[in-house]
Amino acid sequence: MRIRAFIAWGLGTFVVAVLLAATLPLAIGWRPMIVRSGSMTPTIRTGDVVVVRPISPTAARVGDIVTFDDPEGGERVLVHRVRAVSRHGGKVDVVTQGDANTAREHWAVPAAGTIGTVAYRIPALGFAAVWISSPGGRIFLVIVPALLLLLSGMRWIWRPRPTRKGPA
Repeated sequence: MRIRAFIAWGLGTFVVAVLLAATLPLAIGWRPMIVRSGSMTPTIRTGDVVVVRPISPTAARVGDIVTFDDPEGGERVLVHRVRAVSRHGGKVDVVTQGDANTAREHWAVPAAGTIGTVAYRIPALGFAAVWISSPGGRIFLVIVPALLLLLSGMRWIWRPRPTRKGPA
C-alpha cells in the first residue's frame, strides 16, 4: 500500500512540475510553444514544448536557437538556429537554418524589435497539449470525470447500510 502511495505522489509531483514549467513562464513574459515539425531534430523534436523568452535582435548570436515569424508570410513561427547576424542601420539581418534542413532563411527585423530565444524545452509535452485541445480530447476530459462522479454517487446511494438492532 505504501508503494502505491509513493508512486501516486511521485507521479502527481512530476505532472505538477511539468505543468508549472510550461505555464509559469507566462508570468514573466515568456511563451511556451509546441514544435510541430522536425526541422530542429535531434536538438528539438516534433511534439516538444519550447519556452521562449523575448530578446532584442541585436542580442542574437551565432548558434542560438531563435523563434521568428516565417519570412515567407503566413501565420507560422519558425524555430531555427542562427547562422549569421549583421546590423545594417536600423535593421538586423539574420540567417537561420533548421538543424535537419539544408535550406537557410534570410530575414530582417528592426533593431528595436524583438525575437525569441529558446530558454528550455520540455520533451513530448506538446503531444498531450494537442490531444487535449482536440474535440476528442475535450470530450474525454469532460465525459470521463462526469462518469466517474456519477458512478461514485450511485455507489454511495446504493451502498449497503448497517441494520440497527433494537433493545432486546
